[in-house]
Amino acid sequence: MKKTTLFLFFITMNILSAQNVFEIAWEQGVNVSVASPTIEVGDTVHWVWVDDSQKSITSFPTGSENFDSGVLKGLNSEFSHVFSKPGVTEYQNDLDPAMHGKITVVGKLSTEDKFIKNLNFYPNPVKNDLTISSIFKIDNYQIYNVLGTLVSEGKGAGNFTPVDMSRLNSGLYFVKVTSNNLQATLKIAKK
Repeated sequence: MKKTTLFLFFITMNILSAQNVFEIAWEQGVNVSVASPTIEVGDTVHWVWVDDSQKSITSFPTGSENFDSGVLKGLNSEFSHVFSKPGVTEYQNDLDPAMHGKITVVGKLSTEDKFIKNLNFYPNPVKNDLTISSIFKIDNYQIYNVLGTLVSEGKGAGNFTPVDMSRLNSGLYFVKVTSNNLQATLKIAKK
């Protein structure tokens, strides 16, 4: 009986301490907030080239960790790095420094904190189309006006969800985003 209990304890601990892989679509015009996740020690960031152009991923020498993909070309080229210590590491594409981001590594995050810290939206203010991105699959969203009235809602489209706000009047809106049992509310200005 003791062997079984101990064995189940180790399996449970391995499942609870399993680390995550965060994928970044590394492309021209990538939004800096999307390229800047907050992760835990031991998590992996995986960059994937989504076009055929040449790119690199190089950390700044002042960062907590050092990595360099070298120049890679080709659709679906990829580079990964496992982050082993807390801190902030900025990085860029050496061939196009406008493509950049930063990885913030912390000791431990709850699932809720991981969801909230890695929920991004752009542009804000928005004219017509809002994009919501998350490391978690977005199930649905609801848009409320400042009076708390539901004015629009829709289903998520995976990790990147487009939201058509073109029919809404100018003003301030609150967008409630849901992923499984996780929720967060975004404050959006509509032009």
